[in-house]
Amino acid sequence: MFKQILVAVDGSPTANRGLKAAVELASSHAASLTVIHVVDDMQSVSYIGDMGYVPADYVDKLLDDLRAGGRKVLTKAEAVARAADVDVKSLLVESKGGTIADAILAQARKLRADTIVLGTHGRRGLRRALMGSDAEAVLRDSRVPVLLVRALPREPAAASSATAKARRSTKAAT
Repeated sequence: MFKQILVAVDGSPTANRGLKAAVELASSHAASLTVIHVVDDMQSVSYIGDMGYVPADYVDKLLDDLRAGGRKVLTKAEAVARAADVDVKSLLVESKGGTIADAILAQARKLRADTIVLGTHGRRGLRRALMGSDAEAVLRDSRVPVLLVRALPREPAAASSATAKARRSTKAAT
């Protein structure tokens, strides 16, 4: 059914879960997999802009670092796909003033992807309003099916703290 799958990665645990799902989907359908990493140049430049005057060399260095980090993420993702014997290629793209979702959707159209796979943090409420949701924007505007892979549920902070204390107590007692 699927011949060309696009998966977006950023190196986060949630994106890695999405990658794993995309690799499994590609393997089961004998599909090609394209792994994409989007360098969000506008977000980095807007962050710098809040600091006042910043030399152009600093901005260039920051963008070069973001690109280098993106290439590392893509290299790791390619290795995961190749280990599963999946036909894979990777793309590093820049948002160029648009959103990450716009860049993902543009590549999906260009590649004629059958489906898009994304990890999603599942943010709600104020956190979603402040941080936005690239996955929601892709889902809303995509012309092809989108598979959203949710983040693992987090332990409540109080439970994590109590668990950590219990582990320390157990280690001290032994």
